[in-house]
Amino acid sequence: MQLKSDSPAEVLRIRRTVLGEALVASIADWEKYPSAGRADAESLAEFVRLELLIFVDYLAIFFEKGDASYRDLYIGEKLKQCYEPGNSAEAYLARKKQVTESDRAIFVRELQPHLTAEQMARLTATLDDIHRIVTDPGRKRAKVLFVGDCLHLDVVSFLAGPLLFHGITLEPTYATSKNPVELHRFLRDLDGRTFDIVFFSPFTYSFHIEYSELQLIRTAAASAARLRAIAEAAEQDALKTMRLLGDLFEAPILVHNSANIRRHNGTLKERAKNLGTLRPRSVARKLVNAWLPGQLEQLNSQSFRHFFLLDEAALLSSHSEEALGSLFYDSELQHPAEFGRVAAGIYLDAIVTQIQLSKKKVIVCDLDNTLWSGVIGEGAVTHYIDKQKTLKALRHKGVLLAIASKNNPANVKWTGAALNEDDFVSSQINWEPKVGNIRRIASELNLKLKDFLFIDDRADERAMVGEMLPEVETLDAESPDVWRRLALLADMLPEQDELDRTLAYKQREERQKFLEDPAAAAAEQLDMFRKLKLQVTIRSAGAKELKRVAELVNRTNQFNMCGSRTTLKEVTQWHESPDHAVLVVEAGDKFGTMGVVSVAVTSRLPDRVEILIFVLSCRVFGYGVEKALLNYVRRAAGHTNGGTGKPVVGLYQETAYNEPCRRAYPDNGFEWEEDRWVFRAGPEPEDPDWLTVHADALPALAR
Repeated sequence: MQLKSDSPAEVLRIRRTVLGEALVASIADWEKYPSAGRADAESLAEFVRLELLIFVDYLAIFFEKGDASYRDLYIGEKLKQCYEPGNSAEAYLARKKQVTESDRAIFVRELQPHLTAEQMARLTATLDDIHRIVTDPGRKRAKVLFVGDCLHLDVVSFLAGPLLFHGITLEPTYATSKNPVELHRFLRDLDGRTFDIVFFSPFTYSFHIEYSELQLIRTAAASAARLRAIAEAAEQDALKTMRLLGDLFEAPILVHNSANIRRHNGTLKERAKNLGTLRPRSVARKLVNAWLPGQLEQLNSQSFRHFFLLDEAALLSSHSEEALGSLFYDSELQHPAEFGRVAAGIYLDAIVTQIQLSKKKVIVCDLDNTLWSGVIGEGAVTHYIDKQKTLKALRHKGVLLAIASKNNPANVKWTGAALNEDDFVSSQINWEPKVGNIRRIASELNLKLKDFLFIDDRADERAMVGEMLPEVETLDAESPDVWRRLALLADMLPEQDELDRTLAYKQREERQKFLEDPAAAAAEQLDMFRKLKLQVTIRSAGAKELKRVAELVNRTNQFNMCGSRTTLKEVTQWHESPDHAVLVVEAGDKFGTMGVVSVAVTSRLPDRVEILIFVLSCRVFGYGVEKALLNYVRRAAGHTNGGTGKPVVGLYQETAYNEPCRRAYPDNGFEWEEDRWVFRAGPEPEDPDWLTVHADALPALAR
């Protein structure tokens, strides 16, 4: 039969079972699904009913209603089908391609005799669109750990397409066991893996068995004491998991509070259950939501700020409980609700912010119709105070702000603004192309273009920067999504350390001008160094500084003896080990503090002292800081007062970027032996005479 309508929905429904059975061929050779093609007829029929008919149903509803949500749900279910724990990204992509290509061929083969040309065109276009989204590798990958129940499967369904719009491919890992022992075992098995972001929904739907009883009508008359006991049990289990997540992962961890939504199919019976359970669900929701913020704050205080509240309860202010709980589809294994679709928007903002924005160091802004409404040279303008406050917050979190604007600098005034000229490290206000101005800013700051964001209201300016400087992320100044995500970034970034980076870059410029005085002869350079009043303090890192230590090591390329990369967990282990020392150097001069500028990690062995990691910020190249630190380590190893201590071994690995540090060891008395630099004996170490060195007591490396 062929239908006159251009919708294939009715044919899909008529041939539902045939199509479901045919789709077995796409996964029949996969050990993940032992019931697919390797089971008796009864088991195979059950497998088709539970796992495959949903794809036919989602397509039919999509064509019937024209609601893209069902296409997204198809995509999410397909991603779940192709996912297997432990697979590499390459294996996952290959499986997605194989399965979606096979599915397409099956649908075409089975339906072509029964559809009109118009119907077939719609079907194949949709299948091609699904294949493109599912298999698009994107420009960036988001490695995301989802800890919770089937909410995450619903959310992922609505995330895949929007993330690819931003060039981001989702690489999910699901931790879904409702048994705390099994869940924690699974999470511990992930130790050593890195994730970009972690989502934990401890109170959603039926993830916590006891808390989920609140959705059953038998709890309608539960006493206040019983409800408190249920909430406290869920809280304690959630806290144990949060502590484990914090120990295992350094990524931002977003923890849901509780909206305590009850999913329903819209029938009178289900609505009655919603009403009957409203009181216990509301009471428990208030208890949990009052408890959670304080716990997150306490967890952050014990390490560093990487726990954040995902406020699902706030959705109740803009959506009714009934609407959020409404099911798109209801089967034994699949029951996505509107709540998952709405929550996906929160997840989208968090992932895009983390992947696209969080590693950026500089935001370059246009002015007219970006930071204010109107053209400042043509009359009065209205400042965008909220947008400027967001940028101000980012500046206080250590992000550098700069200007690239086609304007007359004399016209630019900050009266009535939240920002002022001191908030910007560079202001390129002229009539030159913005591409050249951004390059100039990068050169001034000695930063890579990949560290830059560019915000402009004009599409042509963004397109030109995007084409000429593809490393620079371009953002539309008129998009509310952009400013919402920048505000989220300002909230999620850690508090700035002791160093005001904007001020530090301005001080660096003054310092360079001082040292590069063309009137100064070479013989005067030492005297100029003395006049800088350079000071350094060498000491062991404190527990609260270990995150900063790991960041400095991971961000340093030029003066990094081994191109080292580390983790907070590894640095913490060194800090707690009696046989290791984590040393930091703080620097400052007449222009101000430069903060922590160097890190060295040493290991005490029976016959030697090894320098495992040695990095130095480019802010202090040429000032002799590396000499002072190496002297400190040599003294700690026993090379003092004419004595000969343990050999000091400097590990070294040449990289494409670390040319500036290649002479540091040989220039300080180390000799090359096989594959490392070694200091065995030499004159009493002397610090540069223009450098005032303050140092903690020497660590016991010589024992």
